Amino acid sequence: MTATPDHINFLRQRFNHLTFQYHLNPFTRWVGHSELSVLREMIPTAPRPGETRALDFGCGTGRVATLLLELGYRVTAYDISPRMLDQARINIGKRPDVFFTSDPNEISAPWPLIVSLGVLDYYPDKTAILTDWRQLLLHNGQLIATVPNASSPFGWVYTSLSRFTCQAYSTSAEKLSPAIWSSGLLLSNIQFAFPHRWWGHTIVLAFRTQ
Repeated sequence: MTATPDHINFLRQRFNHLTFQYHLNPFTRWVGHSELSVLREMIPTAPRPGETRALDFGCGTGRVATLLLELGYRVTAYDISPRMLDQARINIGKRPDVFFTSDPNEISAPWPLIVSLGVLDYYPDKTAILTDWRQLLLHNGQLIATVPNASSPFGWVYTSLSRFTCQAYSTSAEKLSPAIWSSGLLLSNIQFAFPHRWWGHTIVLAFRTQ
């Protein structure tokens, strides 16, 4: 990963500390429900159920991994926070079609689908992580990621309050354009969540390789 070790360590410590709060936070669950409904519309059903692989990058407590499993994918759930992974294991349970890891060396194989909910939030410069994801994608693979919407009053409140927990950074598709282009990705779809309007809290972005 091209993100600096100091930044990764900081995020790991913060989310280890915030795991219980994050799991039970009603606002997080409320926004997350809207985000997951958009993801369900954007993620295709696995073409080979039980075989087609998908990477949930930054799986947190397992919400996206659960959705991917419902859609028939064989899921690798990756998170830098061991406590988040522990909670995801509890939420999902033992099953043969999901693998949990915090080791970046175990996600290096190219992926036909990567989904990342709430990870871009914590990178003020998003070029490096977009480049990382591009390198993990198969040719013609798909990446779906979320980011707080700089045009949303909800996004503004969220990023303002986040300084008390872990600072988040909002953006727009226009501001992301240079990072997207330099990473080797092409933006293929834009949706919004909470609510499903241009001023919604969350931008949901779909990418393909150039």
